[in-house]
Amino acid sequence: MQKFIAICYLLLAVLSCAFTVNVVTNPGNVEIRQGNIIIAETDRSGMASFEISLPATITFSKPGYLSKQIFISDQPGTYHIILTPVTVLKIDSKPIGADIFLNGKFIGTTPKETEIIPGRYILQIEKDGFCRLTEKIEIDSLEKKELFYELKKIPDVKILSKPPSHVWIDGKFAGKTPVELNIEKGKHLLVLKAENFFDLQAEIFVENEQEQTFNFSLTPSARLRITAVPQHALVKINEDQKNQPAEFYTDLSQKLITVSADGYKTQQIVFQPDQGENNLHVILEPDIKELTIDAPADAVIFVDGKSVSRGSVKLKLSGDIHWVEAQLGEKKWAGIVDLTKNQSLKINFDYATLILLGKYSIAVEGVTYIPPAITYLPAGFHTIEINSDPPKQQTKEFKSGSLDIISLDSRAYLNIFSELVVPCYIDSKFIGLSPVLFYPLEPGVYSIKTGEKEEKIEVPAGQLLGFR
Repeated sequence: MQKFIAICYLLLAVLSCAFTVNVVTNPGNVEIRQGNIIIAETDRSGMASFEISLPATITFSKPGYLSKQIFISDQPGTYHIILTPVTVLKIDSKPIGADIFLNGKFIGTTPKETEIIPGRYILQIEKDGFCRLTEKIEIDSLEKKELFYELKKIPDVKILSKPPSHVWIDGKFAGKTPVELNIEKGKHLLVLKAENFFDLQAEIFVENEQEQTFNFSLTPSARLRITAVPQHALVKINEDQKNQPAEFYTDLSQKLITVSADGYKTQQIVFQPDQGENNLHVILEPDIKELTIDAPADAVIFVDGKSVSRGSVKLKLSGDIHWVEAQLGEKKWAGIVDLTKNQSLKINFDYATLILLGKYSIAVEGVTYIPPAITYLPAGFHTIEINSDPPKQQTKEFKSGSLDIISLDSRAYLNIFSELVVPCYIDSKFIGLSPVLFYPLEPGVYSIKTGEKEEKIEVPAGQLLGFR
């Protein structure tokens, strides 16, 4: 037991034993502290020796230099310590209370005195209502630099315009010209607006060094409102085409206005708009085309659901597409004529008229048709194949002068006619310009409107109906 106690005392003596540490500092006369206690000071040459228990944290300090700490944990030796000299920077301004930034870091407000490492810095001083000041500074070792700045008030920016206009700066309303504004330095988006003038948009750069004036002239504009008859007319100025009533905002240069509509003659108008509101009403003339129908003398001819003659006839019609029917005793014929391609039509009761309707393509004697379609067959037996799922095929006898409809569809089909080309609606839904041919409908009651005429009709299943 006595031996164990002796070993413990020996270890305690070793642990509590002080070690000698040698230091050399640059500069000399540096205080050496452990915690808050001064334990040594280097002489003029920067040398000092002291005893200390390890491990230990030692601080070296001297006025005018940045303090430095070292941690000593192993056997003592000689330590070389170099302190970095600091400079004193004092910054003041008029007015006081300006924010100070060194290399972008906020260090306080004026007046301010601080110690910094010698070197080059970018100094910024900012205060609301005053121009931002930016300056490069350089401070030498042990230098005490005092800087004073008289801040300039941010000068007003004058914005003028002809005519007087409402002003927006960066999306915020700023008043009406002429106006003087206090705007931060840099780029800003300016928008000027005045009635009967085009909006003006410009990027301005505010320097905040002296008073700036920006003067703008807005371009006069015209609002051109064009209405036309018929109601489906289109209005075009340059490449801009609109349904009527059409509104255009243009400059005051002369304009070529084109008004067009299916079934009507196109009109071109040279128009000189005045500044502000302009109204123009255009009435188009129907585009009349001739159709010559060659038919047997006793045949009754119908065009677009209307009886027009007995025998051959020459007609004047508005629009390009027309539905023609003929009846001679019990014989019937039907067909479609496109007046942009043909102005004459021959009625031939020697053939059967076959109208193909429904959802599926139909092959007649090997020729495939996509409904709705019309074909004419010589009298005799012909093979019809409907490409449904599964396909259906039938061989049927067709007689000359017969009118047959082939369809697997339970829907009805509606032809809508009018004297002139007009928009057509079913239950307020626009379905096209007249004539509308073979429009499919489920059985039921519908409201049909053509131009100013509106009527309710009952549509039975599987029939081809006409409405005029």
